[in-house]
Amino acid sequence: MARRKLHGIQFDSPDEREVFHARESWVPLVIGAIPFVVLGIAALVIAWSVFQSARVGWILLGVAILAAAITRMPRIIANLDTDVIVTNKRLYCRTGIIDIKDQVSDLSSISDVTVDPSIFGRLFDYADVRIQTFAGEEDFLLRGIAHAYDMRAAISQGADANKGSQPAAPRPRQSRR
Repeated sequence: MARRKLHGIQFDSPDEREVFHARESWVPLVIGAIPFVVLGIAALVIAWSVFQSARVGWILLGVAILAAAITRMPRIIANLDTDVIVTNKRLYCRTGIIDIKDQVSDLSSISDVTVDPSIFGRLFDYADVRIQTFAGEEDFLLRGIAHAYDMRAAISQGADANKGSQPAAPRPRQSRR
């Protein structure tokens, strides 16, 4: 049986197909840089009016843009290195460039998917997503995922389809109080 790779993630089964591919949104990256750019533009205007020279203002604007790039670098790297693929059977998540972390979970073992958008996330369709699995497996925490509600729907549909095709797992006994 030949194993297939998609976006650097190796599928275990030949009949497995991609249902949804999620990436981090660029919107949080841009929104986080806006205060630096505004301060740089304000410094440009103030320097131009005080020193009667735009050269100092342009230098201050350049410093503000450089500060925005440096402080936003972790988000830039996170945006480039996060790959989340929902297939018809599993959820694959790969994060990291140097320290690569792969997480895989069967859709049938996912217990809850929580989507937590911010105010800007509601406007620009991105959110933090927490995917909880049943005991013994590691939870997924994904920040700033674009189209997070679509991803949650794909996971739910896949989990429902897998539960219908597999024999029902025995339910744990619950004690009465």
